Amino acid sequence: MSAAIYPITAIAPTVAEVLGVRAPRCAVEPPIEKILGDLRGADRVAVLAPDALGLTVWQHWRREMPFLTGLHERRHLVLRSVRPTMTPVNFAALVTGAELETHGLSNKDEELQCESLFDVVREAGGTSAGVGNAGYTGGRFLARYADLPGRVEPPDDDAVVEMTLRLAREHTPRFIITQLGEPDTTFHRVGPTAPEAEGVIRDTDRRVRRIVTGMVSLGYGVVVLADHSQHDVPAEDPSEYRGWHDDLIVPEDALVPCTWVR
Repeated sequence: MSAAIYPITAIAPTVAEVLGVRAPRCAVEPPIEKILGDLRGADRVAVLAPDALGLTVWQHWRREMPFLTGLHERRHLVLRSVRPTMTPVNFAALVTGAELETHGLSNKDEELQCESLFDVVREAGGTSAGVGNAGYTGGRFLARYADLPGRVEPPDDDAVVEMTLRLAREHTPRFIITQLGEPDTTFHRVGPTAPEAEGVIRDTDRRVRRIVTGMVSLGYGVVVLADHSQHDVPAEDPSEYRGWHDDLIVPEDALVPCTWVR
């Protein structure tokens, strides 16, 4: 499946355009017309990011992810992460439309140095939600900046799914962004294409189905993407990690699949 490649920084202006609000001031890319064609006019938008489920990882496991693969068969493009290909850096890029040099957030406890979707939605009179596990970027960065913090403790991606749906049902935020952290954690531990990763792959597909079907039924346009990919670390490497992400080592670590539905 071939697809055009867009910068991940184009997501923030795309979400803003769908919602009818201005883009964050630091966003420089134009909206992605391919997504706008399907989502324009949606009153609410949800961005769902299974961490580290990049293009090469999804391609390897696509037969074990029938729901997500079905979405990609209908609507598909590829995003290029910003450098460095680290989780907090790219989640910050998703909500600001800026690269690290502008948004300034290199770890999940730092402060943004520019405007984000959380700010522009609030300015327009709407609310936002950020959901993820405590200790992860979702819980320590996204939940900290959103109007409705969805911080799950102890970490549990099934609970993250239910928190996302509960906040959407009870508060109907115009913008909600959710991180599923278990794929990244598992891939670091066993490697993204190791047989031991199949369980979290199947669980993630089930979780994506639960969120997408639930959010669409609540009137949301949903964008499903990732922050970066991962590659397998050779067995002879002394690193404690069996999976890692650095596009200076493996360029494909910067490529992530994106799909959307309304």
